[in-house]
Amino acid sequence: MMRHCCWAVLAMCVVFGIQGAAPGIEPMNQTVVDREPAAEFTRPDSHSIEDVLFTPDGKHLVGLGQDRQTKNGVIDFWDVQSRKLARQLTQPGPVVAATFSSNGKVLLTSGWDKKLYIRTAPDWAMQHAFDHDPPGQVAQKLALLPSGKQFASGNSSYDGPRLWTLETRTARALKGVPEQVSGLAVSSDGKRLAVVYSAPVAEIWDLERFQVVKHLALEKGARRQGVFVSCAFSPDGRWFAAGWSGTAAGPKLAVTIWDANTFAMHKECDGLTDFPYALAFSADSKLLVSTMGGERNTPAKVCLWEAESGKLAHAFSPYKHGCMQQALSPDGRWLVTCGVDCTLRLWDFDKLRKELGR
Repeated sequence: MMRHCCWAVLAMCVVFGIQGAAPGIEPMNQTVVDREPAAEFTRPDSHSIEDVLFTPDGKHLVGLGQDRQTKNGVIDFWDVQSRKLARQLTQPGPVVAATFSSNGKVLLTSGWDKKLYIRTAPDWAMQHAFDHDPPGQVAQKLALLPSGKQFASGNSSYDGPRLWTLETRTARALKGVPEQVSGLAVSSDGKRLAVVYSAPVAEIWDLERFQVVKHLALEKGARRQGVFVSCAFSPDGRWFAAGWSGTAAGPKLAVTIWDANTFAMHKECDGLTDFPYALAFSADSKLLVSTMGGERNTPAKVCLWEAESGKLAHAFSPYKHGCMQQALSPDGRWLVTCGVDCTLRLWDFDKLRKELGR
């Protein structure tokens, strides 16, 4: 069950007939430079880690998943400096998603038990457990707003995302596209919420006026169809990026960057050979990073694009057998990748940028 979203995306590969690079796109192996990680994080043997994120202060890496022996959900904290496992939390059923408040004092998680959990620092004691809305659905995506007073959730049904008040734990439905939510992103000022769907459309919500201010489509007449798979706002508020797959004159995989103020398309970064599962901007908003290669028989790739030009700045292979998730530390020093075998690798992102001169 833990790979529900990922298997759904992989199924799209079959639907769209995507097997390797799109016609006319050179294989990225020509630009790949294999690298050695700075370190690996040791996890308990029974822990299956499906997603990763950093604490807002960047001192800890957090892994989300399940204990295969007890079947409980696990939230593992590693000290980034020592690389040692510092804390283990559990909750009923596998953990699906998590997000921290910007001040690092609140941790919100969701699970396959169709509930949401609120924990608080410093010991991360559970304060509240409550049902997701709509009832009986899993919150597959979570995003806390910078104010720390509200959060958004994207569910596994076709009933649209929700905007919650954290204190009262009440939700308001965002009546958007009747499709599954494949990604959420909140702008750094907390005024915009991006919702991308497993469909050829994304919505940009104005959270002050509580209305959609922009639809982003992958359709141009009947020639372009596809689905969005990931999204991110840049920290400086200048860019919005989304990863997608489409069928414009044949199968296509791409990452597109839009102006985050006008939402005019800025650059289309194609040349991908697999789904861009996760997207993140560097702390200075100059680079966009994506992981891809979600199958065990597909070598993983990490790609770095220049946000201004859309050009591929660098690509390397962090695993021989697939990579689903990544996280950039808030200070921009570290990149962590999570392989399909749950191996967590730490990369010196700051050193890599200096080597590239970017």
